[in-house]
Amino acid sequence: MPLGTDDLVAIQQLYARYNTAIDTGDGQTFAHCFVPDGTFDPGNGVQEGREAIAAFAENTHKAMPLMRHNATNIVADGDGRTATGSAFLIGYLAGPDHKVIVTGRYHDSLVKTDEGWQFTERNFHPDA
Repeated sequence: MPLGTDDLVAIQQLYARYNTAIDTGDGQTFAHCFVPDGTFDPGNGVQEGREAIAAFAENTHKAMPLMRHNATNIVADGDGRTATGSAFLIGYLAGPDHKVIVTGRYHDSLVKTDEGWQFTERNFHPDA
């Protein structure tokens, strides 16, 4: 069965929650976008499990508190229980400089759990 409207909206909310959490330094919410043993590769090394993923979000926010993540062109396909997804990212610094610091694309694997849709694996590929 293809993904229904409710699943597609929930997946888009997951992408938004992920970006909002890292941009506000909320490592726990960021980590709970993933299953407990989920993996995240931001392009410079794999983070495994919620503890490592939460620390990544908190450290990223501390290093760049004005960084903002904008995901665009979110696409998700699946069978109602598992899905694959992708999105383009524009990461920029807010404030007086307003400069783009990274662009690239996410490739994702997702699963529907009792907590809702979550990433099992998320890989970011920065543009060259």
